[in-house]
Amino acid sequence: MFVNCMMALAAVLATGIEAAYLPDDAGGGEYLVRVEPDLVTSGSAYQFTSDVPADSRDVRRVRIYVADTWPPAVERSVIEAAKRPRRVTPVAVASARPLDAAATAAVGEAERPWGWLIGSLIALFLSLGANAYLGMLLGAMRQRYLRDLQLVRA
Repeated sequence: MFVNCMMALAAVLATGIEAAYLPDDAGGGEYLVRVEPDLVTSGSAYQFTSDVPADSRDVRRVRIYVADTWPPAVERSVIEAAKRPRRVTPVAVASARPLDAAATAAVGEAERPWGWLIGSLIALFLSLGANAYLGMLLGAMRQRYLRDLQLVRA
């Protein structure tokens, strides 16, 4: 079962299909699909699909590009759209249920683990420093041992 899932995942990743959703200011958007030319010219008997994300409402246009890369103007648009925050749709807001005080406090604590992160980083750097010091100490002891060994032989 696991091998079959991994093979299916590898097949999906190797297909060379890329998709992007570009929302516009009016609330709709464009759905872009890029297919590599090798897939089209190989005469593949497989069906290629691309699902539109559930939170993308009112897709007004689907553009299909057969190319190895996005055209430069489209690539800039995709990068700019990825940087913009996603809008919350009214359906998503209506379906969200309010949290009680304990759940809100737990979410707040889970979002800010700065104390643990800083403590872990300090411990990591102290450990690296101690290991470097011990390595230098070992090197100096080895040099003294080799020097004393040379003195005994002479």
